[in-house]
Amino acid sequence: MKKFFVPLIIALSLLFSLPLASESLNSSDLPDLIEELTESVVRIETTNLSKQNVNITGDPFFDDFFRRQFGEDVQPRTTKGLGSGFIYSDTGLIVTNFHVIENADDISIVLNSGDRYPARVIGSDPRTDLALLEISSNSPLVEVQIGDSDKLRIGEGVIAIGNPLGFGATVTTGIISAKGRYIDGLGTYVDFLQTDAALNRGNSGGPLFNFKGRVVGVNTAIAANGQGIGFAIPISMALNVIEDLKINGKVQRGWMGVVVQKITPEIADSLSLESTRGALISRVLNDGPAFNGKLKRGDIILYINKVEIVTYEDLPKEISKLKPGTAVKLKVLRGLDEIVLDVILGDVPEVKNRKIAKSETGAKRFGIIVNEIPDILDKKKTKIIISNIAKNLDETGTFQKGDVILEINRNIVDDVESYDEVMKEIKIGQNCLFLIQRRTKDSEVTLYKSVKSN
Repeated sequence: MKKFFVPLIIALSLLFSLPLASESLNSSDLPDLIEELTESVVRIETTNLSKQNVNITGDPFFDDFFRRQFGEDVQPRTTKGLGSGFIYSDTGLIVTNFHVIENADDISIVLNSGDRYPARVIGSDPRTDLALLEISSNSPLVEVQIGDSDKLRIGEGVIAIGNPLGFGATVTTGIISAKGRYIDGLGTYVDFLQTDAALNRGNSGGPLFNFKGRVVGVNTAIAANGQGIGFAIPISMALNVIEDLKINGKVQRGWMGVVVQKITPEIADSLSLESTRGALISRVLNDGPAFNGKLKRGDIILYINKVEIVTYEDLPKEISKLKPGTAVKLKVLRGLDEIVLDVILGDVPEVKNRKIAKSETGAKRFGIIVNEIPDILDKKKTKIIISNIAKNLDETGTFQKGDVILEINRNIVDDVESYDEVMKEIKIGQNCLFLIQRRTKDSEVTLYKSVKSN
């Protein structure tokens, strides 16, 4: 028995001497820490007042028919929004998510004390989903302490504080479950932190603290099809954006002027590549930085300034860290040869607001509504994009919202006028050949679709 108990006692003593995820924070000290941290967390309430068409049938095509026959039924509609944020500076600067304040006509900040203040937007950055607000407070504000998210370890304890579901200040704890997560639909500029600290609607924009009481992330999203999986923007990345917003009201971000895609095993095999590493260029914008730097379609970018591009998502992340005018050195695979090219980054082009032309001539024949929008890769051109699909066609997968129609029956359509002209020539029951461009998570594909008109 003695031989059994001695190793057991030693093993237990080693187990209890291991450092915990809480970084040695005594559980009795946690309430005091949370009470202190809560003073830096705010509730954000937004109001959006807009005129909305009242739905009659629930189907946009039939609704539109009724409106043309019986007139518009338009009434003001007030939409309320709720989110969280934290006090970045005791001068009144508040950090939150862009999607929390997007399209808001009125923004209010509610402190933990219950005091309410109107807020103005200093700047926002949709690409990283961050926004910086400002309030003028009569009482002292408690700003957060900033941590270092780069030093976070998997399993390290974290605290999320926010206002989920309108319940008021709520605290949840958990650990860092993973780092460097890519979230489809949230852009390619952020390597998200993953946590199992419970997050819900209303937590967006709130702080993620480590157990030392320092902010290490901005809570942003939850997994739609999972439980106990939330995502936060690392504070080390967010700081660059916040400081840019503070100084310039916008983010100055480098731009190369290329469209890149993932190198799949099939592509690697067809190109006789040894691995799937790198970013494959599928398009180079005319007169952009990459074009001027002699990059070509089909080139594979392997390194930027000696930083390896492992997957295609790495390229925009690395470029976004640099300012316009920065000279970068690229190692590129062209065919079987590795070459080095110099590129001077430019400014991200701003798409000017313009009235979007719309066409419903295809609604009767094919159940689609299209819009004419600017081509972001060539400011002088426009393109036709599918903006709505009839419910009965939505299930077939023939068309998808966001598909770009390039040709119909071998006729190029790049504006509403050319689109309508082709549509008027189509007869009932005619088989029509559509050439469409479709963006997927990994690439951009061009394909033909044969569709019979109604």
